[in-house]
Amino acid sequence: MLRHFMRLDIDNDLLTAMAERWRPELHTFHFPEEEMTITLKDVAILTGLPITGEAIVDNSRKPEDGWGR
Repeated sequence: MLRHFMRLDIDNDLLTAMAERWRPELHTFHFPEEEMTITLKDVAILTGLPITGEAIVDNSRKPEDGWGR
């Protein structure tokens, strides 16, 4: 799966602009016109990754390791 992402061309200016507009407390992007959020379907379309099938779970990490904070 990681090989798929390695082929992506990353637009650093666009990534920076999006990061500046992200509001973590609301989980949305804030633009002059309105708020916007990204969905799992958006990610699937942009990356070409399927969103059907079994979930991929990393059982090696535990809540006490800090992943849930």
